[in-house]
Amino acid sequence: MCRMTSDLGRPSGHIRTLTRAECLDLLSTATVGRIAFVDEAGQQLIPVNFALIGETVYFRTLPGGFLSKLRGAHRTIAFGVDHHTDLVGEGWNVTVRGLLHHAEDRATINMVLSHRRLQPWAGGVRPLVMALPIDTLDGRRVWQQ
Repeated sequence: MCRMTSDLGRPSGHIRTLTRAECLDLLSTATVGRIAFVDEAGQQLIPVNFALIGETVYFRTLPGGFLSKLRGAHRTIAFGVDHHTDLVGEGWNVTVRGLLHHAEDRATINMVLSHRRLQPWAGGVRPLVMALPIDTLDGRRVWQQ
């Protein structure tokens, strides 16, 4: 456990590194995360609704859209989820890194397309299933005293 210090030098809270199991549990409770990558315009951070199935993050997008092109242009993708509660002064974050690809197995595609968490928020049909198998997984829990 690490102790954080405020700008005034007083202790302000705690940080604890999460285990892999804790990270997976927290990912399974969330519905929106952010895909992070760098392209010709610079750093990008794009929100997507997602589902964790096994140890793979899935989301849907449009064929030919910019998210569908990430698999070829960007080898390793970062994906982050966080949560905080102001009333009790605590929060957590989980970061996934891995190689993004299009799901090609028909059974997987059908499972993802019918998953209740993956109905497109932006509207329209988003039939392309993107898969981010977890290569690395890091997480932290932060709380005030």
